[in-house]
Amino acid sequence: MAFQRRRHHFYQRFRLMIPVISAVAAVLLFLFAMLSFLAPSPIESDQMHRRRHYTAVNGKANDAIGKPVFRVPKNGGKMSHDVWSSRNSEHFYGCSNASSKFPKAQVTTRPNRYLLIATSGGLNQQRTGITDAVVVARILNATLVVPKLDQRSYWKDSSNFSEIFDVNWFTSYLSNDVKIIKQLPSINKGRKALSAYNMRVPRKCNERCYINRILPVLVKKRAVQLNKFDYRLANRLDTEYQKLRCRVNYQALRFTDPIQEMGEKLVKRMRMRKKHYIALHLR
Repeated sequence: MAFQRRRHHFYQRFRLMIPVISAVAAVLLFLFAMLSFLAPSPIESDQMHRRRHYTAVNGKANDAIGKPVFRVPKNGGKMSHDVWSSRNSEHFYGCSNASSKFPKAQVTTRPNRYLLIATSGGLNQQRTGITDAVVVARILNATLVVPKLDQRSYWKDSSNFSEIFDVNWFTSYLSNDVKIIKQLPSINKGRKALSAYNMRVPRKCNERCYINRILPVLVKKRAVQLNKFDYRLANRLDTEYQKLRCRVNYQALRFTDPIQEMGEKLVKRMRMRKKHYIALHLR
């Protein structure tokens, strides 16, 4: 009987404490909810930690190796230093120059082989087409005629090659790689101009494709024009051809002085207004 009375008394006290325990638990849950709402997420905390760690490590590394901090020039001019004049330039080297195994155009160019191209698309696509055309002319051991720009697209731009790019620089800079002329030569003692045979090649056509498809026609017709010449050369080529691509795109294709001066003026005005800007190529 005494045991039953004690157990009953314990149950009564426990029942009286249940509301108190519930209230305390509710308060604790509310506090945890507020803390989880106000505290940053684990991802943000990890990103902040990484940014602090990255800044600290790179700051120490830059101080150790004397790496200059990049700053946008305020006067709109060129940077006072570049990658080749920096203290770490020993880790970089130019890779677009032709090797000794790449013969000069005077040796490889065959007579009576003339390649013409008609570019297609916007200026960026046309630039890619011009770059590939030089490589194709080298593959075919042909003389390249200065490319024709696309004048039939919806923007109806009537500009020719010499109005956009410095044609004299283009031909002279690539003289050791490909022979380039401004127009087809005449035949029959100047009475008639040589006419070109029009063709098209599939996209991403590789070296073997050009040799099998275009070279026989070029030998027979003497002059071939490749129309809609946009992305008509494969990406994977021999290393020497890839180097030639770089020389054309980054060295030989230079805008005319009026375009260059206008571009520099626009960049200067932008830098006068803001220290940083982003250029977007909208498609």
